[in-house]
Formats: sequence, C-alpha cells, structure tokens
Amino acid sequence: MCINLHRSAVLATVLAACSATGVAHANLLTDPGFESNPLTTLSNIATNFVAFQNQWGPEMGTITPATGGVTPAGGVLMHSMTNAGGVATQTWQAINVSSFSALISTGTATVNASVLLNTVGGYTGASASVAVYFFSASNFGSQITNVGTGLLLDANPQTWEVASVSATIPSATTWMIFQVAYNNASLSGNAGFADDASLTIVPTPGAAALLGLGGLAAARRRRR
Repeated sequence: MCINLHRSAVLATVLAACSATGVAHANLLTDPGFESNPLTTLSNIATNFVAFQNQWGPEMGTITPATGGVTPAGGVLMHSMTNAGGVATQTWQAINVSSFSALISTGTATVNASVLLNTVGGYTGASASVAVYFFSASNFGSQITNVGTGLLLDANPQTWEVASVSATIPSATTWMIFQVAYNNASLSGNAGFADDASLTIVPTPGAAALLGLGGLAAARRRRR
C-alpha cells in the first residue's frame, strides 16, 4: 500500500496530535447530567470565560428534580429553563480546548455535541436547539463562528428527545461554548428541560481513515 507524501505528512501530524492530547470520545463537559455543579449565570460566562469555565450558566433557570410529569433522563436532577424575555432562554458552558490545539490546528478535528430535551406534556410546538460557538481566545469578541441544530419536541413528557450537531472545528479555536436554548414563545409559559449533555472532540472521518491506513501499514511492517 502506498501513501503519498501529503497524506503521510497529515497522518504524521494527526498521529502526533492524538498522542499528545490523548484524543478519545471523552465528554468534555463538566457535570453533563446537571447533578452536582453549582450554577453561575450566562452573563458571568459571557464576560469572563476563564473564571467561570466548566460551569453551567443559565439565562433564567435552575436545577430541579422530577417535576411537571418530567423525570430526569439520568440521575435525579435536570436543568430547567424558563422564559427569560426576548426570543430565547438558554444555558451555556465555556470549555478551554487549547489542550487539543495540536489536532485542531490541522483542520482535522470534529466536535460532536448533543443534549436530551423535554418539556411538560399536553401541548406541541416547543422548540429547542443545541449549538457550539468557537473562539480563538478567552473572550466573546474572539468568536470565529458557530454551528447548531433545532428540534421540535413532542407532547409526551415521558419522552426525552435528542438534539445533536457535528462540525469541523475551525483551526484557530482555543475555546468553545456549548449552548442549549429554548424558544421562549414556544414554551407557552412552561419550563424546558435539558439532561445528559455531551461534547466530544475526535479526528474527522478522513483523518480517522488515515489513522487506519497508518495502523495497517505499521502492522504490515511488523509482520515482515
């Protein structure tokens, strides 16, 4: 099997980056199930990533046990968000991803983000979203771009529904914000809930394929 010089260089860089950062499918969010970490505020995170990193910061929300016919998806607690005025109510967590910079800088890193969503039963039309914001420094003014996806929830409070998004991470990224949001008007005065959030960084499928080729080549060399 022959790997051209360009692909060999990319492979070597990705291998080194993965080795240096221990890239794995590890959840980078702190307290993803909303069980133990004290809340801060969204405004605290927006103005000071460093001081309030790895904490959940709702615009208008609390941590709550089972309520309104909704039982936490995992554990005994979940995040509740209520109308904050304006268009949406949301919660954030800021994550320093500079330890992944060797991989991210190659342009071969993917972020996978997901969260379980629910609201009280008896009505349809509640809409929510999960998003990731990318920053080149530890301040909101350094935002590069963002990616997200929306979800229209069903009327069954026993059904947790997943919203997920994946994207290539911009190569200059050193910080991310994970966001869960509900459209205020769509809640009809009710609370929107979130549980079991996840954010992972992995090599892109193309990079993963190169890693596979590299492993194959190494195995063949060992057999010789």
